[in-house]
Amino acid sequence: FFRENNFLIGLSLDGPRELHDAYRVDKTGRPTFDRVMRAAKLLRHHKVDYNILTTVHAANAEHPLEVYRFLRDEVKADFIQFIPIVERDNDTGFQEGDTVTDRSVKADQYGRFLISVFNEWLQKDVGRVFVQIFDVALAAWAGAPPGICAFSETCGTAMAMEHNGDMYSCDHFVEPKYFLGNINEKSMARIAGSAKQQKFGRDKLDSLPDYCRRCAVRFVCNGECPKNRFLKTPDGEPGLNYLCAGYREFFRHIDGPMRFMAHELRSGRAADGIMKYTKNGQIPQVVFKPGRNDPCPCGSGLKYKKCHGKGG
Repeated sequence: FFRENNFLIGLSLDGPRELHDAYRVDKTGRPTFDRVMRAAKLLRHHKVDYNILTTVHAANAEHPLEVYRFLRDEVKADFIQFIPIVERDNDTGFQEGDTVTDRSVKADQYGRFLISVFNEWLQKDVGRVFVQIFDVALAAWAGAPPGICAFSETCGTAMAMEHNGDMYSCDHFVEPKYFLGNINEKSMARIAGSAKQQKFGRDKLDSLPDYCRRCAVRFVCNGECPKNRFLKTPDGEPGLNYLCAGYREFFRHIDGPMRFMAHELRSGRAADGIMKYTKNGQIPQVVFKPGRNDPCPCGSGLKYKKCHGKGG
């Protein structure tokens, strides 16, 4: 059924057994690793498309290559999505407060995790393994839309619907104040087009702190998901993303390779050409640096000196 109807299945797997089972247990507390691996084998056997959803948390964040190589070599994953666990520490279960649980990944940990995986991917797997955040980044450097709401300027197009037909602004905000209506009482189109939902989407941009608006990597980050914006900027302005430090380090690290791959794509060549230069472990950090009067590689349409080359 899944194959015949072109379903894409998301399979949750956080790495090898000990890393996966650290938090991936069922409601009785039993580990789930073996069941997930059986499911992956079954999907491959029936040629059903699936991607791997890997949460990055306190237990696996310090093991990036172990996680990535396991998914690539043992699971034979072609598509991987890394999901940082940022879990608020409160009694309501809502997006409230500014502290996180011990299971949550730290910002710098997540940045290092992504950098380690990226370096491995850049040497061996460009064009073969597709990692969502790397695809999003390449789109940004090539001047294309990100494709997912977390890194878009605005959001609000990925609503959540409960089993009873209740709809909420986002699956990260299934809370009373984000309730939009029930599909048994209003059409989905009317709910999606409501003023409340449109405002929710615009608020992602409108609430972005000045600190972020001035950031050199804003064009790819855009403040990430509002659910993680609960810290204050160095200037004391609210709305800084909990993962900001990690994202900033990661996006700065990949700037050179992304410029190269974006240049290849714009020239009609495949991005995997970069592996000719990285196979010996050399990661280019500044490749094809544009001239001051060249178009900015972020795709803004401005000259480099008027955009990300300011002050350079």
